[in-house]
Amino acid sequence: MYDLHHLKGNTYYIDGPTNIGLYKLNDTDVCLIDCGTHNEGPIIETVLRRNKLILKYIVLTHSHADHSGACDYLMKVTNCMVIASKIERAFMRDNKLDLGFLYGGYPLDEFDNRLMHIEDNDEIYSLEYLPKDLRSFKLPGHHYGMIGIRTSDGVYFVADTLGSKSLINSQHILLIYDVEGYLSSLDYLKTLNGNIIVPAHSEVTNDIIDLVDFNKNQIYEIMNIIIEYLNKEHTIEDVTAKIFEHYNLRMSYNKYMLITSTIRSYLAYLSNKKILKNYFKDNKLVFITMEAFNDKFWLFPKLGSFVGR
Repeated sequence: MYDLHHLKGNTYYIDGPTNIGLYKLNDTDVCLIDCGTHNEGPIIETVLRRNKLILKYIVLTHSHADHSGACDYLMKVTNCMVIASKIERAFMRDNKLDLGFLYGGYPLDEFDNRLMHIEDNDEIYSLEYLPKDLRSFKLPGHHYGMIGIRTSDGVYFVADTLGSKSLINSQHILLIYDVEGYLSSLDYLKTLNGNIIVPAHSEVTNDIIDLVDFNKNQIYEIMNIIIEYLNKEHTIEDVTAKIFEHYNLRMSYNKYMLITSTIRSYLAYLSNKKILKNYFKDNKLVFITMEAFNDKFWLFPKLGSFVGR
């Protein structure tokens, strides 16, 4: 782990819990694509020094701590430039923003630990400063402004669009902000098949089809669990508890925050697709399948008022 692997031309990666891309700008100067957690900063610095490389840029695919946590350390020891998309730059400037976004309000102190934590940093530059041999492309779904990076060697770094089979089999439900966007990103990845593709949390491959389908099928499985459960009215908290029960997951503050946020995204997607109906009952927002809702109520054709059967 934390070895430098050559992929093609000037493109390399450092293997780890989060795969970190490395592009050589010349014989010594490099650009990293993501940089790992806060604790990994000194490790990445050692890898660079051991290979006699000088860090000039870090391009962040998104602001999550396992991708950006080492930024502060590496900036201080190398004076490198950090680049990110517009929205992700905002998240990097206030470390409470992502926690508040996921939680839906000011976060509890129990959420703010190193697993979720990034240092505030105002010195984040826009994608206009991206080195000329790198190109960014949008990867909606996992986070607001997540991007992928294509190097001039035709290698694609696709961030958190794909989870490995082992990760999905152990965690079952991965963080998703925009379900429709996530599915479209997975479809886009299929068009890249045959190229070298570097997911953040899976093995490097040039045959991505099977893994894309595995990720999509897991999303569909979760949708089916939700739809089956919502043959009766339930709240967001109820649905979250059902997912934890179904997959025998152990509740924690961070899992509650991440999974509840993701469940909201699933419920919004299914509601916007008119598969679910949502409304208020006893001052609670409840969800039910459209089919079950229509069985429960019928529409009076002239007055347009709902009458229970």
